[in-house]
Amino acid sequence: MSDQNHAIADDIAFMRTLAEAGRTGPMAGGSVLVVAGGVYAACSLATWAALTYQLNWSGFFPLVWFGGTLLFLAILHVMKRRLPRNSGAARSAGVVWQSLGWGIFAIVVALMIIGGRTNAWVVMAALPSVILAMYGAAWYVAAVLTSARWLYGVAFSSFLMAMVIAWFVTTPATLYLIYGASLLGLLSLPGYLVMRQARAKDRAAA
Repeated sequence: MSDQNHAIADDIAFMRTLAEAGRTGPMAGGSVLVVAGGVYAACSLATWAALTYQLNWSGFFPLVWFGGTLLFLAILHVMKRRLPRNSGAARSAGVVWQSLGWGIFAIVVALMIIGGRTNAWVVMAALPSVILAMYGAAWYVAAVLTSARWLYGVAFSSFLMAMVIAWFVTTPATLYLIYGASLLGLLSLPGYLVMRQARAKDRAAA
C-alpha cells in the first residue's frame, strides 16, 4: 500500500511540475499544429472530392492518407530542429502532443487490424470523430497547463465536432468535408494563434 501511495504522490508531483512549467509562457509548437492541420485537412478535402466526383479508384485513399502522413513527418523532422527546447511551456506541450500522436497512431493501426480481420472497413469511418475527441482532450490539458481560457473553447468545440461528424457517418463525402474544415478551425487556427503568442513573448523579452 505504501508503494502505491508513493506512486500516486509521484504522479501528482509530475503533473504539478508540468502545470507550473506550462504557466511560465505560452505553449510552444504552434507551427507544428498549423502544418498538421493543413496537411490532414488537405487529405480530408481530397477524400471529399474523390467521393463527390467518383474518383475513388482502389489506391486513391491509401495514397492520399499515407502520402500525407509521410509529408507531415518529413516536415516535422525539419521543424523539430527549430523548436525551442528550454522553456517549461515547450516541455509541457511536448508531453501532451507527443502522447496524442502516439495514441492516434495506435488507434489507426488497431482499426486497420479490425477492418482487415472482419473485412468491414466501415470501422475506419470512426477515425475522424475519435481523432477530434483526442484533439479536444489535448487542448483541454493545454488550457489547464497554460491557464489560457480560450483554449477551453477550442477543446469543447473539438468534442462537439466529434459528435457532429459522427452524425454524418452515412454520408462520407459530407463527413470528410466537415472534418477538413474542423482540422483547419480547431488545429491549424489555434496553432497559429499559439505561434503568434510565442513570437510576441519572444519580442517582448528581446
